[in-house]
Amino acid sequence: MRTSLAVATILLLAVPALAPAAEQSTAAPRSDADCAALLERWATDPKAAPKSVINACKDQLAAASPPPAPVPMKALADTDPCSGPDAASSVLCWGPWATPAPAAEGPLVALTIPDPAFECDQGADLSDVCVPQLIPVLPVEGCQPGTPCGFATIVGGITSNGDPEETEFGRIDLATDGTSFRIDPETGEPIESVPMTTNIQPRPDGYGNLRASGQADGVNSRLIARVVRDEDGEIQLAADVWTHGTRENARSGYFAWGTAMSQAGLDALNAGNTTLNFTGPMSVNGATTANLTVNMGASPDWSGTWTNPAWSFGAGGNVSGVNFISSPDQFTSNVVGSSDFVQGALVGEPGGNAGITHIIDVTLEGQGRIKDVGLLREVTTPPAILP
Repeated sequence: MRTSLAVATILLLAVPALAPAAEQSTAAPRSDADCAALLERWATDPKAAPKSVINACKDQLAAASPPPAPVPMKALADTDPCSGPDAASSVLCWGPWATPAPAAEGPLVALTIPDPAFECDQGADLSDVCVPQLIPVLPVEGCQPGTPCGFATIVGGITSNGDPEETEFGRIDLATDGTSFRIDPETGEPIESVPMTTNIQPRPDGYGNLRASGQADGVNSRLIARVVRDEDGEIQLAADVWTHGTRENARSGYFAWGTAMSQAGLDALNAGNTTLNFTGPMSVNGATTANLTVNMGASPDWSGTWTNPAWSFGAGGNVSGVNFISSPDQFTSNVVGSSDFVQGALVGEPGGNAGITHIIDVTLEGQGRIKDVGLLREVTTPPAILP
């Protein structure tokens, strides 16, 4: 009897002590981090906590909001970055777009943007920083400073004249003693003269008359040209007629040639903001006179007119290095073709025998298509430029 009473007394004393422990063991952890740590420990040690505590942790973490799923790369590419209210200030947009940008396979910021079509101004004395200089698109290969620079028309036969629709342009190089020439057409193989003998007679207008001819294996080459020579007798400027081939299979045309102005010459003209005036006859149609004005400086430009007894037109554009090209919006209103252009280059040196070699390809209202090539020389007083 005494033993039973003692056991009962011990149990009654132990119950209050066990209650806090049981309560603590069934209480859930205070945070999701504690729950996560407990579940990780329970995975390797099933006795780490009572099952009720483990279940409570599982329910607590399951009820927690999951983190947002990452946006797929394709979805990012399909999102138009320029359709929102901040589009105008975005570096990826040129302002709000009227329609969504086309979808791509990667983020828009990964797209490759081509380099701009400009180079630094070569006049280092003009600026310590790069001054963007647009690179023009030239219909015929342009010229480089200090190198031979000439243009030619090319037709079939020996007359040098032909239908403008069947006339081709090319680049011409001429030996400075007049004994050979080479023409590179826009298409086809180069035209190379046979060796020629020359005869140059002076003229009162400052030119010399060049007659050059040669024959080899039935192939004939010929030049009839106005030339300007230096004190050593080397040709600096030349223009007019060329012929090459056999009588049955010949090609011919007109040309204008010189040596492109040096970089030092260009730098001096640009530094002085110099204005140059040029004039002279065209070669295909000698009744046409061209007058050009070139304004050198930080942004060189040019303007000019071509006057014939039957027609006239005007043009203008930009100068890049030694090359110049017309701008479509600077033609006079009677130039109506879809691909009209005037292209040329500065040749010679400032203070010396400076000139221009150039070609024209224009369609005039009421006149039709005109293709010509011409050598112009610098004049010290501006010629009258007619409207």
